[in-house]
Amino acid sequence: MHKEVDMKYLKLLPAMMLLAMLSACLTEGEVEEAEVYKTPYAERMKMIEQEFLAAEKEGKIITGVIVEGNSLFNGTTEPQNKPYGQPYTKEEFRAAAISAERNSKLFILSKDGTLYYPTCPKGQKVSESEQALRIHRVFTEQQKTSGEKLFTWATLVPMTGREIEVCGDVYPGYAGVKGLHIRSVRFEGDYIIGQD
Repeated sequence: MHKEVDMKYLKLLPAMMLLAMLSACLTEGEVEEAEVYKTPYAERMKMIEQEFLAAEKEGKIITGVIVEGNSLFNGTTEPQNKPYGQPYTKEEFRAAAISAERNSKLFILSKDGTLYYPTCPKGQKVSESEQALRIHRVFTEQQKTSGEKLFTWATLVPMTGREIEVCGDVYPGYAGVKGLHIRSVRFEGDYIIGQD
């Protein structure tokens, strides 16, 4: 009996070690984010909406189209030379969407031609792909009153080629490409995985 109990604990040992290692790997930003998640969801969403609307009043919202980086930088596509809001032809869009799904870097091309690279918050040393993160979504007044059930979040990849409004922190970046930590987004229509 005593040996069986010991074996059960030994089987749990790898899982306990993994949990201990993961908690030790949290960065300062992740710890702060974990604290935020102690706030009830509805309250968090209200705070995000208030932050977005305040930034909008101050003219700090960035409006742009999500473009796929590989074809942009190798000259295969030229979304910067097309009418704003129409960065790709039908054929170019299909290729850009596939490349985005295969982890090509995405950028936000603003109306004024500035290119923004989505990045983690300043000071965060360890990060994951910004393309995989769920970004909180703020709804327009029309979307709120429509009664239509819409996604309350989005990720960047399925949004390739679409216009979005971004509330976030802008960093100087490098070589004319600015860094952008996205806090929340607003866009028309819905975000439906596999259909947008």
